[in-house]
Amino acid sequence: IRDTLQRQRPIRIQLLYGNRTPEDVIFGAELEKLASSRSSFTFSLVLSEPPDGYEGLKGFLDSTLIARLVGDVKGKTFYVCGPRVMYDFCEAALKELNVPQRKIRHELYGPAEDVGKEPGWPEGLSGDMVFEVEVAGKRMILAKAGEPLLNALERSGLAVTALCRSGECSACRIRLLEGKVFVPSQAAVRESDREAGYIHGCVSYPIDNLKIRI
Repeated sequence: IRDTLQRQRPIRIQLLYGNRTPEDVIFGAELEKLASSRSSFTFSLVLSEPPDGYEGLKGFLDSTLIARLVGDVKGKTFYVCGPRVMYDFCEAALKELNVPQRKIRHELYGPAEDVGKEPGWPEGLSGDMVFEVEVAGKRMILAKAGEPLLNALERSGLAVTALCRSGECSACRIRLLEGKVFVPSQAAVRESDREAGYIHGCVSYPIDNLKIRI
């Protein structure tokens, strides 16, 4: 934020900064100073567990509070920075406000810690279940349901280009010829890739025997 403001770029930045208590606030004084000295920067601190007598903003960054602070969301891009649980909460709030997915940016979190706990995971399917993956023109490998397909390919010595490992960049996209994979709902797989039969190996988990092309 400071770098962007110092460069005097023709954009406005509004920071909605959610914290539990005043003691949890990092860089609060610096952010207040930036906001008071730059007309292109607005800083709103929101506490979910405020002390008695606190007169600032209270609660969570839900759709009601975001709409109140931001106003019309049309044409605005939202950058969500924080723990995964906060991102999930804020993304749901932004979708309630009809913010397009392409206008929501966030940190790269890597693969899910326990994909079996993700919404939509097939009931009764163990992450230790092993499936056969036929790599067209190469060979057959084995892959566990509970780990990204990319991991199994790399462990088998097959070279696959990979960068973000979070489903964002599409560098590791693979053509799915047969079978089914589970993809967590938050994975930002491009619609054009889905329609063309591509999956992103870093966020695709085998739930069936597969045939793929890399």
